[in-house]
Amino acid sequence: MKKVLSGLICHSERQRRISFLRCFTSFSMTVAMATVICVSPCFAKQKISLPDFIFDGKPVDAKAISMGESFSAVCDNASVSYWNPAGLKQLEGKYFTTCINTSHKTDASDDELFAGDSLQGKKLIFIGFANSKSAFSFRPISDYSSVFEVKKIELRANKYTFSSASQYTNKMQLGININYISAHLGVTDLINPTANISDGNGIAVDFGLLYTAYKFVKLGFSIENSPGYIWWTDYKRNIIKSHIRAGLSVKPADWLLMSFDYENIASIKKEFYHGGLQQTLAKHVFFRQGIISEKFFNNSDKKSLTFGGGYELKKWIIDFAAKLYQLENTGKSKVTDYTFSLSMSF
Repeated sequence: MKKVLSGLICHSERQRRISFLRCFTSFSMTVAMATVICVSPCFAKQKISLPDFIFDGKPVDAKAISMGESFSAVCDNASVSYWNPAGLKQLEGKYFTTCINTSHKTDASDDELFAGDSLQGKKLIFIGFANSKSAFSFRPISDYSSVFEVKKIELRANKYTFSSASQYTNKMQLGININYISAHLGVTDLINPTANISDGNGIAVDFGLLYTAYKFVKLGFSIENSPGYIWWTDYKRNIIKSHIRAGLSVKPADWLLMSFDYENIASIKKEFYHGGLQQTLAKHVFFRQGIISEKFFNNSDKKSLTFGGGYELKKWIIDFAAKLYQLENTGKSKVTDYTFSLSMSF
């Protein structure tokens, strides 16, 4: 009888302990979850506000720039990965190219000149290797240092691009860019003196199409950053907005090439219209000119004029371009921007 009673008491004691442990565990989990819910907002990443244009970079290649940046349906040199990756199928051989924004001629101050420029005068703007099937390129897209919304922003960002193209039909080529973006961001609050440095990694995808309507007429279309994102170690991700180009190229004679482009830059909410000409003056010698305008050429203050030339040697291609435009500062300062490209076949 004593053994039975002792067993019942022990069993009852075990039940109480198990019940206590269950209650304690449940209470502990509840407290832990409540703590996480309450504390996590304190450690949530903040949104960082950056200038709209800060990931835009600059147009590349002196040939394209001298033709009024109307190149999405021409895209016939080693800078093709930037303008329209589908144009890779037009290349014959292998190429290396580099593009340098050599200088600016203006009476404006640097602050006025680079107010809307994410590269702020950086010289090297493109390096690329390309053949008819694929390409690899490097392009700085931001070298920015300025005050924005009571914060000192310093951003260095580079884009590394792998490109590929295929012959979809006899008349149509398709292309794609896979971009990796490496960035470093420094932010200093000028009101509450604090500073932070954050690393960023991003990815973006670009698509291109080139269609030969007739032997001398081509249509081009490309969309950059569709989609495009960059993730920061200390801030919420940024969406890199799309950049669309659609163009037409016409070559009615061996000595004449005409091109026209429509451009929509979502980051700055602007549309541009481009036109360009290339004339062959002598064998391997070219002269080019172009125009860029907002609102379909109806505002002279928002027009840019371009001109330049090119010379082809056996293995080398040399191009230069000048772009004349007017700033939107109080003095309406005029600027001449010079670009040089050098390409080599191998």
